[in-house]
Amino acid sequence: MSHRLLLIEDSPTQLLTIKRTLETEGYSVIGAKNGAEGLARAYNEQPDLIITDVVMSGINGYQLCRLVKHDPDLSSTPVILLTKLDGSLDRFWGLKSGADRYIPKEPGFTSLIQAVKESLGETIGRPRLRALGEPAHTLTPEEINGKLNQLLERLLFEFTIVDEVRKIGEDSLDLEAISEKLFTLLSSILNYVACALVVNHWRYSSLNIDVSKSGHESSVKLYVSRLCQQLGLPPCREELPKSGQPFEDALTQPIDTAGHRAGLLVVIPWPNQKYNAGDQKVVRLICEQLSTVLRLYLSHARLEENL
Repeated sequence: MSHRLLLIEDSPTQLLTIKRTLETEGYSVIGAKNGAEGLARAYNEQPDLIITDVVMSGINGYQLCRLVKHDPDLSSTPVILLTKLDGSLDRFWGLKSGADRYIPKEPGFTSLIQAVKESLGETIGRPRLRALGEPAHTLTPEEINGKLNQLLERLLFEFTIVDEVRKIGEDSLDLEAISEKLFTLLSSILNYVACALVVNHWRYSSLNIDVSKSGHESSVKLYVSRLCQQLGLPPCREELPKSGQPFEDALTQPIDTAGHRAGLLVVIPWPNQKYNAGDQKVVRLICEQLSTVLRLYLSHARLEENL
């Protein structure tokens, strides 16, 4: 059975030419004349690979690629951006959009054919999102618009979080101030009984916590200090209690920067509460951005120590 390719191209001449070229190579090609139609076909027909032009009216290739790569139903599908644009900025933006390949248009489309073969070869062994023979549910235009709105809202939400974390270190590189702003941000997103920020100062670890319920502070300190030991962080500088109650289902996310474990973020839910995959992604996203803030803070702290 030949691989099914989805080709999205707003030039009828180019669409026909590229389609015939790929069919000559033995592929089954589904054509779409714009980004909106291409997304509809991607959802409904689950192709093995998507090839899309970049410059199109409406949804362009960059936007289409980013939407595909952020949707669990399509994210494992390779995407090749095919374009006349071949500047370094265009290539950078294409790869940052999640494209597996960025191929310039050329006579004969030799590079495209090679990229298709390589991309399909790399997908061998990956689980298919829809098993062969399983009846497909054809999405209506309203359902597709709903999916797009959800994806755009999610991307906007993630961008907002990234922007908020970046602001944390703008006004001050004081660790207490950083921790306070971080806890304020986290508490507006997640409901937790306690949150802890551990920072690796090389010889010791500092510990800042936010506790929603009185009486939990000593237990949180002990719990987090044990996590530090397990993850290879230096011991906490402050004196710790000898006993405390255990916690379950905590989110534990290391904060790494330039090959160095800069710290750790621990978010502890209320009893009988569990965080979902979306909550875990938010914490990972925050820690990815927080690594830059901590790197600047630690550099500043070491500079002050040497003065």
